[in-house]
Amino acid sequence: MIPRAALALLVLLTGCGAAADQPEPVTERPPAIVAVSAEGAVVADNRARAFYGLDRSGTELWRDHAAYAGGGDVICQARCPDPVFSGSAEAADPEPRSLSGVFAPSDARVKRVLTARDASDAVIVESDGAEEGSLRLIRPSGKDVRIHLNGAFSWAEDASRTTAVATSGKQALWFRHDRRGWREVARDTLAEPVRSLCASGTTAVVKGERAYMLTGSDKPVPITTSLPVVAGCAAGTQGLVVYAYWRDGGNRRFTGISGVDSLGRQTWSREIADEAWIRAHPSGTTFVITYGGAAEVIDPVGRTVARHSGTASAAYTADGELALLTTEGKLRWPAH
Repeated sequence: MIPRAALALLVLLTGCGAAADQPEPVTERPPAIVAVSAEGAVVADNRARAFYGLDRSGTELWRDHAAYAGGGDVICQARCPDPVFSGSAEAADPEPRSLSGVFAPSDARVKRVLTARDASDAVIVESDGAEEGSLRLIRPSGKDVRIHLNGAFSWAEDASRTTAVATSGKQALWFRHDRRGWREVARDTLAEPVRSLCASGTTAVVKGERAYMLTGSDKPVPITTSLPVVAGCAAGTQGLVVYAYWRDGGNRRFTGISGVDSLGRQTWSREIADEAWIRAHPSGTTFVITYGGAAEVIDPVGRTVARHSGTASAAYTADGELALLTTEGKLRWPAH
């Protein structure tokens, strides 16, 4: 998911930094894959001012201008491009909805669907817009579970959609998903308020004054790199990269990327003279970097192992298949 709207209280961030850490909006930014599965993808198209869903062959199945114009978010249910729309950039959030109608009704003023297999298996963050809110776990059997939140909130989910780390204030909450739905399995308490940046099955990265790596059992590990700040990260079970954005005196955009080991130390670094987007293979054995109309696949030490020209956006499925959205808006699935 790529959240787009700022909430009154609960700031939803998945692999994104604060406004000061991120690149400034680009009016003609190319289409981007928001979510993907083996069956298809959901795309955010800034030029068309719409979200749209593509099946695996690249056939467009639906297009939605209203959610995009309203600053809403879109996620996939069990398969892409079966969507759930929620949230708004202004005023109270509308009811979350799928293509078939209302999805998981809520009376809350703020109601954002974070993840969902279907309407009986989902997680929604709810608030009246004041200083507190709750995380609502809708489970396939039994009553909804509500977890109290106090302070700004964030959610980061791994590629398999079975592990997630949420933050509320100084708390980092670990969640696992199984046939009974989502459940909280552990908590970390940090010395300062933090927000989630990314998660894998075993590791999460959160950020306060600095970035930390969490494993759910040991103490938070500070991340030390040559980057001036950490805006986001991409994580797999065996690898992690962090990145930052900046501009030089001539207003040219740059992206810095650093590999990080299990002790939080930088293992390699790279600077790209462009605005780049980075996503991890679920295993963390490769990462895909998209910039300048091309996708570059790198290994855990930063070496290029493949390059795909004519690419606007790229992402891995939960099974590790690489999906490419061409600059012409078509889906490609390159062979392994």
